[in-house]
Formats: sequence, structure tokens, C-alpha cells
Amino acid sequence: MPAIALLKRRELPAGGERDPAPRNVGVLSATTALIVVTLYTWYPVLPVVLERRGADRLEVSAVYTLIGIASSALQIYGGQLADRHGRKPVLALPTFAAAALYGVAFLSTSWQLLALALIVLNFTGAIQGPSFVAITAESVRPQRRAQAFSTFQFAASLATLLGPAIGAALLPAVDARGLIGATAVASLIAAVLRMRMLREVHAGTPDRPKMRIREALHGRLRHLTLASTAFLLVASLTVNGPFIALYAHDVGGLGASQVNLLYSIGWLPAVALSFWLGRRISALGSARALGIGVAGHLGLLGAWLLLRGFLPMVVVLMASFLFYQLALIAFGTLRIESVAPQTAGAALGVVGTVSGLAAALGPVVAGSVAGVLGPLGAFGLAGIAGLWTLFALRRLGSASA
Repeated sequence: MPAIALLKRRELPAGGERDPAPRNVGVLSATTALIVVTLYTWYPVLPVVLERRGADRLEVSAVYTLIGIASSALQIYGGQLADRHGRKPVLALPTFAAAALYGVAFLSTSWQLLALALIVLNFTGAIQGPSFVAITAESVRPQRRAQAFSTFQFAASLATLLGPAIGAALLPAVDARGLIGATAVASLIAAVLRMRMLREVHAGTPDRPKMRIREALHGRLRHLTLASTAFLLVASLTVNGPFIALYAHDVGGLGASQVNLLYSIGWLPAVALSFWLGRRISALGSARALGIGVAGHLGLLGAWLLLRGFLPMVVVLMASFLFYQLALIAFGTLRIESVAPQTAGAALGVVGTVSGLAAALGPVVAGSVAGVLGPLGAFGLAGIAGLWTLFALRRLGSASA
């Protein structure tokens, strides 16, 4: 049989159905990794940069709080724009804006201008949020969505691992300002690649009615909003928050360099097994996989709190982060499965805005609780958020039935 005939046959899966735009997943994964790896060469030392430019501890905390709020606040508008004008422009154009804002951060000499640039930059990222989820899911067949999200998560996680290592090697020779400039260049390259290489998979509907924020709290979207809020709280109180690092240092007795290694080594299995986790999600279903991931992550983290010494702490944390990666990939597939295709962007936007803003308060509340109950207080709240996640997933499943 001629080779061209073999190639044509391989384009089609067993069911005779093609992926609509499989290249989109690779383009998004690669461009995101490019930005993230350069960003994380300097982002971990941002508090030090801000303090060196004159910010005090309270001002640094305020900057991080505002960055967290900005990361969610405009998702509702980003989702509406994605449904009206398509996914591609809502992904590409804010990336050009991000490149310009990183340029402002590079040129800044005061902590106020640097902070303002980063806060506005996170507003642009919030606009992109719903389109990231929608275009990743819509570019492949439904049965391949978990694999698509695992590909994206693998690229982002690998970049998060490599960035700090590269930064540690470069910072003695190139200060943080130079690395910020490199992030601006990387963002510009990513913006051009996204504009030229992404294929639109959703024809926009300019006259589509707006979806109001209150719709996230009514009907079936209410259950998705509750599940999303609960899971994002788990994330903000554990992996994305300061409490694991603080506990490892203050109670576990690990030094600063050991805490950094705890995170770097801890993420290795999760990154290496991302594609295998995607296949597990396809077999289990996204809601069940998310529940297993949350339960495993928090259960192992509870055991981790009882350990002392670097080796046992890093081994158990590796297992905990592996379950978290399972939950994180499943979270992407669950969200797209829980919304109507014709209003996916808007629905993801309102849910993302409400759940993201609510979860952003988690570290502030947990910090206050820890001040009264001690270092275990934050993890107790994470456990409550985990139980809330499991309950909300059951309700979401019932609403789907």
C-alpha cells in the first residue's frame, strides 16, 4: 500500500472522527512553558525585589493579595469575549499586552510601578483564563480531553520546575531586572506564535447575551461554582499557599535551601507521570478523579505533618503532590464537561470569577486562624475545604444525572 494511503488512514481514530485542531494543544503548551520558565527565573524572589526597592512587609503582602484578586476578577469578561469573538484573539492579544507590561516592569525603578505592572498583567491573564480551558477541550475529541489537559499541565509544571533552577544559576550574573526583560521577550514571542499558529475552533457570536455574575450561584452552575471554590481553596491553603513551606521550616526544622529542594524534588513524580494521570482520568471520569486526587493529596499531607527530617518529608510530599496533579488535570476536564458548549466561555468566566475571588481570601483567613490555633490551623481549614470539595462533587453529579 502506498505510504500516503497509510498516512491518511492514520489521521483517523478508530471511530473515524478527527480531533478538530490538535495543534492548538501543542502551541498553547509550548508558548505557556516559554513564558512560565522565564517568569519563574525571578518570580520566587519577587518579595526580595520589592523590599530592595523600598516596600515594607505589609506592602509586599498587599501586592500579593491584589495580584491574587486580579487573577480572577476579569474572568467573567474574558469568557464573554471568547464566546462573542472566538478563543484565539482572547488568548493572543492579552499576551501582547503582557509583553508590554513585562517591559514596563523591566524599565521600572520603584516598587510601586513594578507592582502596578504585575497587578495589571494579572488582570490580562484573567481575561485569558476561560479561553485556555475552552480551546484546550474544543481542539480534541471529548474522549481525549484529559490527555489534552495533561499535556498542558506537564508543560506548565516542567517549566515551573526548571525556571527557579535556571534563575538560581543566572541571578549572580544577571540581576532580576534582566530576567524580567527576558520574560518580556519570551511573552512577545509567545504572542506572535499564538496569533500565527492557533486555529480558531469556536465561531464567535457577537450578539450573544451577557451572562450575569449571579448566574454562577443559580441552577446547575451553582454546583460547579461550589466545587470550584472548594478545590481552589484546597489549592490556596496547600500547594499554592505559604503554609507548607512555613511548616517545613518552622516546625519541620528544614533550612531555606532544604525547603526549596522539598518543592523541586516533590514535584518530580507529578510532572513525570502527567500523561499517565491523564489516562487514569479518562478511565475514572473527571469528577471521580478530582475527588480521589483531593482525598489522596490531603490524606498524605496530614501524614506529612507528623514527619520530621528531609528524606521522609520529601518522599511523602512527592506522593501528595502526585495526587494533587491528578486533581488539577481532572479539574480542567470537569469544568468543560459541566457547561453548555455554546456558552462555555461565559459560563467558565462567571464560575472562575466567583470561585477565584472567594478562594483568594483563603490564605488571609488561614493566616488569622494560624495566629490563634498555631501552624496546624491552616491545614485544618484545608481539610474542611477538602470535605467541602467531595460534598460539592456529589451534588454536581446528582445535578448532572
